[in-house]
Amino acid sequence: MIRRPMLAIFLLLVLGIIIWQKLGVGAPELPDSDINVQCQGQVEQIQVKPSGQVFVLADVEMVADDDKERVEVEKVIVYNSSDIQLFSKTKIGNIVKVAGSYSAFQRATNPGEFNQYEYYRSMKVSGSVFAEHFSICDDRCLYMEQGLFEVRQMAMKQLRGLMTEEDAGVLGAMILGEKSGLLADTKDLYQQTGIGHILAISGLHISMLGVGVFSFLRKYLFSLKKSVIVTVLFLFVYGQLTGFPVATTRAVIMLCCRLLARYSGRTYDVWSALAFSGIVILIQEPLQLFQCGFLLSYAAIAGIHLFEPIMEVLKVKNRMIQSVISSGAFFVVTLPVMLWFFYEVCPYTVVVNLVVLPVLSLLIGLGILGCVVSFVWHPGGEFLLATSHYILKYYKWICEMTTELPFSRIVIGRPSVVWMVMYYLILLGVILAVMCGRKKWYVYAGAFAVLMMLGKARPQMEFMYTQLDVGQGDCACIMHGESTYLIDGGSTSEKEIGKYVLERFLKFYGRQKVDVVFVTHSDADHINGILELVERREKSGLEIESAVVPEIEKKDENYISFLTTLERYDTNVYTMKKGDACGKDKLSFSCLHPAPDYEWESENDYSLTLDISYKDFEILATGDLEETGEGVLQLPRKGYDVLKVGHHGSKTSTSQELLDQVNPQVALISCGKNNRYGHPAPEVVERLEKVGSQVMCTTEQGAIMIEVGEEIGVYGYGK
Repeated sequence: MIRRPMLAIFLLLVLGIIIWQKLGVGAPELPDSDINVQCQGQVEQIQVKPSGQVFVLADVEMVADDDKERVEVEKVIVYNSSDIQLFSKTKIGNIVKVAGSYSAFQRATNPGEFNQYEYYRSMKVSGSVFAEHFSICDDRCLYMEQGLFEVRQMAMKQLRGLMTEEDAGVLGAMILGEKSGLLADTKDLYQQTGIGHILAISGLHISMLGVGVFSFLRKYLFSLKKSVIVTVLFLFVYGQLTGFPVATTRAVIMLCCRLLARYSGRTYDVWSALAFSGIVILIQEPLQLFQCGFLLSYAAIAGIHLFEPIMEVLKVKNRMIQSVISSGAFFVVTLPVMLWFFYEVCPYTVVVNLVVLPVLSLLIGLGILGCVVSFVWHPGGEFLLATSHYILKYYKWICEMTTELPFSRIVIGRPSVVWMVMYYLILLGVILAVMCGRKKWYVYAGAFAVLMMLGKARPQMEFMYTQLDVGQGDCACIMHGESTYLIDGGSTSEKEIGKYVLERFLKFYGRQKVDVVFVTHSDADHINGILELVERREKSGLEIESAVVPEIEKKDENYISFLTTLERYDTNVYTMKKGDACGKDKLSFSCLHPAPDYEWESENDYSLTLDISYKDFEILATGDLEETGEGVLQLPRKGYDVLKVGHHGSKTSTSQELLDQVNPQVALISCGKNNRYGHPAPEVVERLEKVGSQVMCTTEQGAIMIEVGEEIGVYGYGK
């Protein structure tokens, strides 16, 4: 450590950032709702989206329209809120004035959900403004940045003109850092098989490009020192062209350190270079420390170089074996990071990388050369890019074939921090044992311990009830040992709730299968997420084994359509009526409503109403049941621990008569923030408080978690 002071400084910086983050220093207060603002700042970056140009505004001065008070922000993303292309003449470096609606990025309110707030905060971006009025105050621009932006857009235009949309999106991400054209299905396919890293301009790309340029200059044009200087300048220009994402920044800095060491005749130390690049990045953007891109990039490089001494100790000379060890090192060291952010792993990743990476340099070379040549000789560029197409087709074939293999995705869930620390300590112990020439049984014992650790990575719980925050909708999940149950799953205020909330929540806890989903009734805000999960089964690897719906004689169109969709996707469907019960071990679900011949007027009133009990802990879940339906309920017990309040807290539900019987200790309300229905109704909240209930609402607490073990814990995820 003393021999590497740069590494010591880096580790101290990391420790300081962790403490700073835990103490919550510098975390801004978020406005509860959108506010109208006027702001001024400098255009730092321009992005081209399918909907038009979007830009990042830095050095922002913002005031609210209503009270003229200053709004504390660092950077904002500005979108065009009208059909008119307001930003067509905007250039990087312009000082602009914007008036519109400002929204702060919100924290994740469900386990597993993408944390938009933390992601953008790591880049010092506070929120977004949808511009209604826009003007350029100072048209002076930053010529190099603007020129490189225009070059990147022209290059993307060439790729789109000469390749398919899918190929252009992949190659644009690989060589230009332009991800706006990358198809979501393609990105998911690459990530699922463990080669998503090639879609970012990482150390592999920079090393190929930088070493190639340096070797060419050194051999044919310049002396050693001139070749180093020109290559370093080229790397910084290329990094600027791609927008300098974290992985690119690290790779450029490390390769420049390597070249400058050669220039000065000094020894290049990879650990010092790695630490120096980390210091540069974290001083500028400290919260990058907690982002996937930073952690994966540094874990990958650290892992590969940690395993290099092992190859020397074992005297591995065969290139193929070296490649296998390097690929295995990448997988083993980055595994905890992958689980932390993606919750699942492909066990064939090592093999896939072995067959993909050998032709990556050819693909990147052909892509760059084809793009450049197409500007001066269209047929030549088209030929080179057509060759790239077959490599990309080969990649896609490998990925698709891998996903068809058994156990191609293993959902483990997010491990605990303690588990991650133990994993890395054991792994480091194995590496040190090999390097120190210890007896083989030390190594075998350590390797076995690493494998055993994988079995402990999955989150464990005895019993947990979660009322998810799905906006204006309803979804609850019960996890009991290895069993998983859903009660409804839908939203009318949030898009793709199945993909972005339900699926990620289940995988966060290591669940690859839902044993039963209880569907209370057929309103869209209770079922559209369930339909998404069923339809996405092949893509997500998440299976719903069976669905339970209320047994009723009079069926509405949505009910029939829902059942038809489930049958089309081969999902088992069962009906449940008043008096029926099911369960497992000490967990039971008893149906209190409806009877098959119940004459309902509103779809809400045939809601499947469940008495849920685990040991001596009881929950009453009423779906969207209204007062008419509540009036025919015959409760099997006097008093419940938890009431899932009916119909999002509507004034037409949760009557005083019901509350006198239920007398819940905790009342859970699921509804959307600032919804147009006024849920929850003030009179309902007042009635609940009068009977002594602790009222918890997803708009305030986010997902509401109730864990039952030796003790009972109730808490909100969003707080």
